[in-house]
Amino acid sequence: MNPTFRNFSLWVIIVLLLLALFTLFQNPAPRMSGQEISFSQFITEVENGRVREVTIQGQQIDGGFIDGRRFQTYAPNDPTLMPRLLGKGVTVTARSQQNEVPLFVSLLVSWLPFFLLIGVWFYLSRRTQPASGNAGHPDSEVAALKRQIEDLKREIERLKESKTG
Repeated sequence: MNPTFRNFSLWVIIVLLLLALFTLFQNPAPRMSGQEISFSQFITEVENGRVREVTIQGQQIDGGFIDGRRFQTYAPNDPTLMPRLLGKGVTVTARSQQNEVPLFVSLLVSWLPFFLLIGVWFYLSRRTQPASGNAGHPDSEVAALKRQIEDLKREIERLKESKTG
C-alpha cells in the first residue's frame, strides 16, 4: 500500500473519531432515567398531588414524584395539561425539542458502510490485479532500462568504430 495513502487514511480515521467524540460530548446532559408510566397514570398522580416536578421536551415528559422516584411518559396534545400541572403546584421546566443526532453524523453513519465496501473492493482489486506482461512492475522497468542502456552503449561503440575506421 502506498505510504501516502496510508497516512491519508490514518488522518481520515482520526478526524472521524474526533467528530464522533465531539458529537458524543456535545450534549452531555444525560436523559433522566426513570420508570415508564402511562399518560393516564401520570394524570392520576398529578391529580393526587404526588408529582413534584416535570421537564417537558416536545411530547416527552420526564419528572419526579414527591417520594423521589423518577418517571417518564409521552404526552398527547392535551391543552389542559399545563393548567392541571400548575394548579397542583408542580414545578414545570420546558425545553425545546431537538434532534438527538446531528444531520452530518446521521449521513456519515448511513453512508460509511457503503464507502468502506467500495474502499475494500478497490483495495482488493488493486492487490489481485495480475500484472499484464509485468508492465508497470519495478523489476521489469529496471530490466528494460538496462537493455536500453546496453543498446545505447553498443550504438556508441558502433559510431566510434565507423568514425575511426
